[in-house]
Amino acid sequence: MKFFFVALSLFCMLMIVSAFAYSTLKNKQHKDLCDKFHKQFGYVPNEITLFRSGGMLFTFQKDLYFLLPLIFKEGSFFVRNINKDYYTFVHGLSKKETSWIKIKFSLLIIGLLLVIPDYMFFVYFIKQ
Repeated sequence: MKFFFVALSLFCMLMIVSAFAYSTLKNKQHKDLCDKFHKQFGYVPNEITLFRSGGMLFTFQKDLYFLLPLIFKEGSFFVRNINKDYYTFVHGLSKKETSWIKIKFSLLIIGLLLVIPDYMFFVYFIKQ
């Protein structure tokens, strides 16, 4: 039982660390995406500029501006404050330009979701 807990804990940490490493490796794609946005609209959104200057702490927040339009329909609650032109811009990008964002967040979400059963396993089987 303890081996399962240790293995699951290591896998959770590996997924979360790999999400941060992947984010660091794909920083050039983020900059390219921001450059395209700047060329089309004449500026980079304040949210991206603010989070980009936050370094590693805000590495995932800086890409939310591009991720949310990719996964939610136009007019939904999560993208209600995004301009229609920005939404159309993000949807007009090729899969090659946006797939890294989905991979990055998938790694993070899997790691974070696995922490829940890991903690429950620890509380119910190991701690008692």
